[in-house]
Amino acid sequence: MKYNFIKFFIIFFFIILLNLKGSISETLQDKIFEVKNISVNIESTSSSKAKEIALLEAQEKGFRNLMNTMLLESEYEKIESIGIEKILEFVNAIEIQSEKTTSRKYIGDLTIIFSEDKILRYLNNNNIKYTSLKSKPLLILPIYKFAGVTYLWEEKNIWRNIWVKNSNNDGLIPIKSSEGKFSDFIYFNQDQAVKKNLKNLELLAKSHNTTGVLIAILKKKYNRDKSKMSFNLNLSIYRFDGEETNTFEDTIEIYSNEYSDTILNDAKNKVELFVNQQWKAANVITSQKKFEKVTVLFNDLNDWINIKKIISNMPIIDKFNVKNFSRNKAIIFLSFSGNLNQLKVAFKQSDLDFNLNSKKLNLAK
Repeated sequence: MKYNFIKFFIIFFFIILLNLKGSISETLQDKIFEVKNISVNIESTSSSKAKEIALLEAQEKGFRNLMNTMLLESEYEKIESIGIEKILEFVNAIEIQSEKTTSRKYIGDLTIIFSEDKILRYLNNNNIKYTSLKSKPLLILPIYKFAGVTYLWEEKNIWRNIWVKNSNNDGLIPIKSSEGKFSDFIYFNQDQAVKKNLKNLELLAKSHNTTGVLIAILKKKYNRDKSKMSFNLNLSIYRFDGEETNTFEDTIEIYSNEYSDTILNDAKNKVELFVNQQWKAANVITSQKKFEKVTVLFNDLNDWINIKKIISNMPIIDKFNVKNFSRNKAIIFLSFSGNLNQLKVAFKQSDLDFNLNSKKLNLAK
């Protein structure tokens, strides 16, 4: 019996070593602390001087973008006065996506990689509320209404075309568009009442590996003499991870002769802003730490390794200790920010189920 137990742990640590390299490469991907596509265009006395100034500008831009992503508008005011010297302390690395130089100019697209530990420590020490919890994508269904006709999957849907052409994975909630698979037509009919389609919406979300569905209705209409047009925006977010349904309405009005695709982009920006703001408001984290005893259930060592890997890389979790371990169960103590419901939502985004009553955690089925 003793031999079997020792053999079990030898295999256990061997599997950990095999998975270590893979886990590092996977967790570095898709992090909000890597701010990509920062464009700079600087002219100075020489190309080297222009590049020096550009790199400083890119780091500041990256920091401001990151704070806009993580902070509510009321909290952003607390970091507006931070100078470039302090910002440089937060930077781990700079990656050049593309660059071009002339004798006096530097043009580039850069990625700024920030230190997660330093950023979170600064926010916590200064009592700045934030969220670094990234959601699974939302599937958007862009419905366009004009002249009594409703469009969704049709090529004439100019509102949907904007989302297909300009998909955006930035922010805390990526918004994903569908190219119109056959199953999508079956699951959702834009002419039916949404309330009667809730079960199908959940199936549609699962088929696209998303956490919910965003129904974005854009209705175009003219005034009587057709000198003006208005675009009424009506949004509903139906989430299937425990979060509440959220709605939003807005109107964009312009003179008819001013119409261009920029109006559709303005509407798209309003959608993205609303989606990210409501997520931040629901999942804002304070500096106060909480502790919880959690029972982790798993079928085999691979399950345990996957769960441990996920927990290790969740920004909401400060640290954890394994207190007891057996073949299919581990007792761990977590130190985390926020409340238990936020912890549950965070686990859900990583395909982990957390029971608030029993405090049991396992891979989602």
